[in-house]
Amino acid sequence: MGERHVERRGGYEYPFNLQRFRFHYTINNHSPDVQLQSPHPPYGSPSFLFASCVFRQEADRLSKRNYDQKTLIIVSHHEFPSFFLRIVRDITARDVISNPDALMAACGQIAQWQPPSMGKQTLPFLGSLLELHIAPHQSLPLQGLQILPAISEKLTTSPIYAYQPVASWEKIIRYLPSLWDLYKAFEKMLLSESVIVLAKNPQVCSEIISALVDLIRPIPYAGECRPYAIMQSEFFASNLEHGPNRSFVVGITNPFLLKRLMAQLDGAKPPYILYLREGRTPTPLKVDKDDHQKRSNDELPGSPVPLQHFKSYIKPDYSFLSSLELMMTNNDPSLSPTIRRHFTYIAAQFLAPFNRYFATLMSSVVTSPGGNLNYHNFSEADFMKNLAHHGSSVPFKGNSALARHRSRDTLYLAFCRSASFYSWLEMKLSLEKEASAGLLGS
Repeated sequence: MGERHVERRGGYEYPFNLQRFRFHYTINNHSPDVQLQSPHPPYGSPSFLFASCVFRQEADRLSKRNYDQKTLIIVSHHEFPSFFLRIVRDITARDVISNPDALMAACGQIAQWQPPSMGKQTLPFLGSLLELHIAPHQSLPLQGLQILPAISEKLTTSPIYAYQPVASWEKIIRYLPSLWDLYKAFEKMLLSESVIVLAKNPQVCSEIISALVDLIRPIPYAGECRPYAIMQSEFFASNLEHGPNRSFVVGITNPFLLKRLMAQLDGAKPPYILYLREGRTPTPLKVDKDDHQKRSNDELPGSPVPLQHFKSYIKPDYSFLSSLELMMTNNDPSLSPTIRRHFTYIAAQFLAPFNRYFATLMSSVVTSPGGNLNYHNFSEADFMKNLAHHGSSVPFKGNSALARHRSRDTLYLAFCRSASFYSWLEMKLSLEKEASAGLLGS
């Protein structure tokens, strides 16, 4: 009773029945008196705090709860999850979370770092140099995909991009119900509609949500993003406060929290629920309705959550999905870049009609009297006429040209009336203003 079984790996002893998770989550900032300011961009969030966590749980029969649990968390007003998860990983590299010497050394070095700034920074940390890249906007696409050459022979780690996804698709795609869900999730995120990710552990939740947010870039997700929500999260209380019509993407591991959230959303447009698999078998191309219903009932016994019926408009590329199946079979490391490039290309195709339309508006007046870039008032009707005349390169569903045009118009109208459009336009204006002022560098 209480015996601690261990196994040896790399010269170190690890508990035999150890569970370790690294994940990130978001909490509201309830400390307005704490001054969290940066002298230059990126300034960080005044409303939210972003936590990056390593959690360890080990069976221990001598403990009152039969488990020994330890957690190390880094909290910042900067949303750099890939970077901070790397920090907590390095601190706990020898599987010791509460080593005071490692914590003191890490805190001492972090205290010497300069405030984050856009561009590239080289940061000494625990005997190595970390190269951190911070883009002008977190929704710029394909961050972390291009590996730049090392800036110094002393650089011992790969570059880290502040806004890159926290995990690659090679690691997480096996949890998806089907490859078809990539397109479903893309459309839901594109319109900033509500998405709930139900997984077995918080690490998978946060990794999937990070990848979904990246999937639609350069379009920012305009809803509230909660990579993982715990039982005590204020997210559920704030949902009641702000009403059922707000949009969000949230990760949940407790089925009862899903029931609670669905009850709060009664009467609102139902969210898209992504029931993640355990990841033990290859991800199928499609999942049949009976299997989907069985999976939701297994996760939520007696749940009132019905089988989801969502109409989608973008036509999936079957040759692309088939190539993903082959890549998974062969453990091809190019799987993640392939997925990211494919959906970034679709997002660029989707935005092309807007860029073309705004270019025609900008031809007469380029700047306002104050010197700022100025787009005329956007007219949905004029844009739709422009779209009907010039078309879109995005492949839409439909057995005839008329049906495809209807799918196209429906999706574009939904986007124009969503928060996504204004979020993207705000980013576009901001970056163009900074570029015209020479603030983005060469």
